[in-house]
This record gives sequence, structure tokens and C-alpha cells, in this order.
Amino acid sequence: MRLRALIAAGLGSLAIAGILGGCGSSAVVVDPLARAAEATSNVGGAHTELSARIQGTGLPQPVSLDGGGYFNFSTHEGTLTVQLTGFPSAAGLGSQPTMQEIYKGSDLYVGSSLFAGELPTGAKWMKIDISRLGQAAGLNPSQLLNGESNPTQILQYLKASGASVAEVGTQRIRGVPTTHYSGTINIEKAAAALGGAADGAAQKAVSTLGVSDLPVDVWVDSHDLVRRLQVTLSTPPSAGHLQVQINLELFDFGATPPVSVPAASETFEASSTGLSGLAAAAE
Repeated sequence: MRLRALIAAGLGSLAIAGILGGCGSSAVVVDPLARAAEATSNVGGAHTELSARIQGTGLPQPVSLDGGGYFNFSTHEGTLTVQLTGFPSAAGLGSQPTMQEIYKGSDLYVGSSLFAGELPTGAKWMKIDISRLGQAAGLNPSQLLNGESNPTQILQYLKASGASVAEVGTQRIRGVPTTHYSGTINIEKAAAALGGAADGAAQKAVSTLGVSDLPVDVWVDSHDLVRRLQVTLSTPPSAGHLQVQINLELFDFGATPPVSVPAASETFEASSTGLSGLAAAAE
């Protein structure tokens, strides 16, 4: 797999982890996390801090993503901005490319220095219908972190997969006492239980990446609010031997700022065909 294709696959794997959402200890049923999913969804919104690390046999050094934003769970709107570091100069992506996502209802707007000169009519933003994103699984950075801003999606997949979780221990997150849980999402079982587009997207993801299980760690406070999520992905050599770890922290729960979307004159509305074309251009 060529370098830019490997990078695209790594970024796509983050999206797959998103649209799905330790040490030994006694096993417990998934109910604590089901409660956490409901409580966090009902709190209004939260600010987020994101960090991720991608390693692969085609990457001379690890690639890191760092940033943050906010998301309103009630209105399904928010923003996420990340900076990517560790790209080799040969990749032609710049030393520290950036990416910004704006969520507004079922629409996702993606702006990035990665897109410079790549979008039609000089557009600076790509607009994607999230409800159809599952039909375009495995595409280029337009998928980056889709759904990561809403951690309850991952908890719903954990519940749907029929998994049990282990209570690992306790830890303070940003000064708040939390309980640490560890479990594994079976992508196929969870997607089949949820049905719809998620099932087809999951089948394609498993086929492409050669991975059916995602280890997940969740830190929950005494009010059943999710304070931290960690998702880990490791693919076999046939899929580029990627190792991805995503960490998401939530804080300042409650109301979030209103979201404004880019002007239509600066936006390219991407179809599945258009997304596939951009993905092919990165190979």
C-alpha cells in the first residue's frame, strides 16, 4: 500500500471507530455504560479534547492528531478542529495539516489544508450528508472522526454487541473522580443488531481492515457522565498493519455555542461518487 493510501486508511479507521461511538477485575454487565450513554445524551452538550496516534508499516514515524471542540447532543451540531503531525515531507501534505469539521443536523462540513486545490470550483469546504456516509465507508479524510464528537454512539454499539465489561478501577479525569470500565465491541454483531446502513458499512470495514473487534475503555463519573473514551484498533499486516489509538475527553457539560455553516459559494456538496474519486486520488 502506498504511503498516502496508508494514511487515508488510517484516517478512515478513525471514522469507523467513530460511527460504531485493561487490567483484570470482576466482570460486570454493560448496564453501567448503558446508563452513561443515556445520561450523557440528555445533559445537553459538552466540550471535547481529542488525541489520536496512528502507526503503520508504511509510515516512517507515528502520526498524531490533537485538537478539540464541542458537540450538542440535543441539536446534533458542533465543531471539531484537529492538527496532524508526523507526516513525512514525501507525502506532500505539509508538515502540520489541519482539519476542521462542522456538524449541523445531518450535514457534515469538512475543511482542511489537505483539500487545497483538490475540490471543484475552488471550494474550501466539503459538505457531506452523514445519513448516507455509511454507503461511502473507507473513503478519504472526509470521514475523519465522524461521530467521535458524540461518545454515546460508541456506548450504544458496545451495548448492541452484547458485550460485558470489566470494572478496572478508579481514576481522576480533570480532577473529577471516575470509574474505569473496559470492554470490546464486536463490530459485526453490533451493526447487525442496530441494522440499516450501519450493518453494510461494518461489513465493508471488517473486510477492508481485517478487524472485527474494537477494545474500548470508558471512564464514567458519579453522575453517569462519560468523562473519557479510549478506542484501540490494530489491523493485520494484510491491511497495512495499522495501530490506532483514539482518546476523547469530555468536560464543561451543558449548553454549547451556536454553530454557523460555511457559505454555499465556498462549499462543494459531495456525493458518494465524488468521495470515491477523492479517495482514489490519494492512492
